[in-house]
Amino acid sequence: MSLSIAELVKLLPPPPPPTPALPTGVAALDAVLVGGGLPRGRLTEIVGPAGSGKTTLTRAIVESTVAAHGWVAYVDAQRTLDARDWVHLGDAEGVWIIRPRDAGRAAWCADVLLRSGAFALVVLDGAPMLTKSAAVRLTRLARESNAAFVVLGERTGGASQLGGAVRLLVERTKRRHPPPTTPHPPPVGGDGWGVMSIAVRVEKGGTLRTVEVRCAIGVARRLCTHPEVPDRRGVARGPAGGNRRAHARRAASPPADVTGRGTAAHAVVEPSAELRTAVARARALG
Repeated sequence: MSLSIAELVKLLPPPPPPTPALPTGVAALDAVLVGGGLPRGRLTEIVGPAGSGKTTLTRAIVESTVAAHGWVAYVDAQRTLDARDWVHLGDAEGVWIIRPRDAGRAAWCADVLLRSGAFALVVLDGAPMLTKSAAVRLTRLARESNAAFVVLGERTGGASQLGGAVRLLVERTKRRHPPPTTPHPPPVGGDGWGVMSIAVRVEKGGTLRTVEVRCAIGVARRLCTHPEVPDRRGVARGPAGGNRRAHARRAASPPADVTGRGTAAHAVVEPSAELRTAVARARALG
């Protein structure tokens, strides 16, 4: 029995309707992305140097997902997220922040989270570069769970060896300064001087344009990557501010006179007769 291609197409089930994209929470950025946001079931890369604003942009995506009643899983591989920037999401339902003991286990955590199928957004932050096999496996799991999978990485190395369907480059823009004639600049966060912003360039997955995103609190804070307690030996011996020279001079100065006469009180120690006799004999012997 021979069938033509048109007849075979009629026998196949119709393709499922396309799933709406996940909004980023930034209207200007959603306008230049295909589908109006991050694609579900695909890999999205957010790259940029340290301090460029990747975490700030990702936080906006998380807040937008939570507002739409979607569950979010954020894998903090380096354990550097500052709780002050995320505490407002503590009462929201379905916000999970996972901190593995080893950064190398972050991809395994993302694997388990995507397999559960409970999350609309899974973020992998601070993990080593994903190998091609790991990226293919995680992308397949994201497609099966209909979740948006976002990986943060450095600009030099990228986020994965596979490459995502969407690639966003985040760059820190300079702060605008008021002119010399301005006596009192407006407060930070308004429409005037002192507004912090980041530039997001769509390199893949949409219109190749650069979008400026304003941040009311600037770039999100990060904690120290080393969990060890800092060495503070010697801090208690010195004054506040680290002026060790002044402290050394005070330590070398003679103690004050307890009698209140303003002169130092020194105790005079007289040598004994035996010590004087021994010294005299040593001098006589040469």
